Amino acid sequence: MSPIETIKSNLTQARARLNHVFDQVGSRWDTQVYSDGAAWTVRQLAIHLMISDKGQNATVMGIARGEEGVPADFDLERYNRRSVEKRAEATIEEVRAALATSFGERVAWLDALDEAALTRTGRHGSMQIMSVAAILNLMADHERTHAADIAKALKIE
Repeated sequence: MSPIETIKSNLTQARARLNHVFDQVGSRWDTQVYSDGAAWTVRQLAIHLMISDKGQNATVMGIARGEEGVPADFDLERYNRRSVEKRAEATIEEVRAALATSFGERVAWLDALDEAALTRTGRHGSMQIMSVAAILNLMADHERTHAADIAKALKIE
């Protein structure tokens, strides 16, 4: 399997797990997932994932084009908090549709990506300088982590 196909597989598996967890939420979208930090509910965490997916797509695609990534003064915690607050009225249907759209855009982009671009580096929202490949794998891990947190909070297998 090519490196791009391996990354696509990783992203697809992570998204399948997230969708499986979302499918099991039922009426529990307002259940608290985190008690500290952002103290997000399942709904807020889903909104965060929607915003993050779109933003990380833009970042990783820009880095692949040779751009630097996020600005050096980017404040990830502030961005996450404010962006979720701004989109608080988004419905779960809108969130899931946006996640499907951004995922489809990423797969189409990967299908056309020159494999050499996977090694280009730039600044991720975490402020780490990372390769395109590392960011894409981190995106999958991000979804897996939050899906696991939701599943734990709601006792979903």
